[in-house]
Amino acid sequence: MAILAGVALAQPAAATEIPWGQANFYTGANFTGVVYPIPATDTECTNLPEPMHSVANFKYANVEVYAGEDCTIPTGNVTGLHWGTLGVPAKSYKVLVSWPPAGY
Repeated sequence: MAILAGVALAQPAAATEIPWGQANFYTGANFTGVVYPIPATDTECTNLPEPMHSVANFKYANVEVYAGEDCTIPTGNVTGLHWGTLGVPAKSYKVLVSWPPAGY
């Protein structure tokens, strides 16, 4: 699995308002469009209501992002204090409250 952290840091911080203390998906690139908050209780696979094109994680240790519904087609992880536009729209995710996940 690729880690999105390196790509996310390439985004200029001044371009958008950083959502400190939050973890959210966005329907548009660069924190635009409809905001979908990521609850800490979503430790099981959660399908998103529509494809999401960017993510900000300033709250949880790790958010696993998937391009398919039901947590299929893994695209990477967004660790805490990282953000960015996703290369492939997210359709599902799950929150891991510790890093690294089991098996790493």
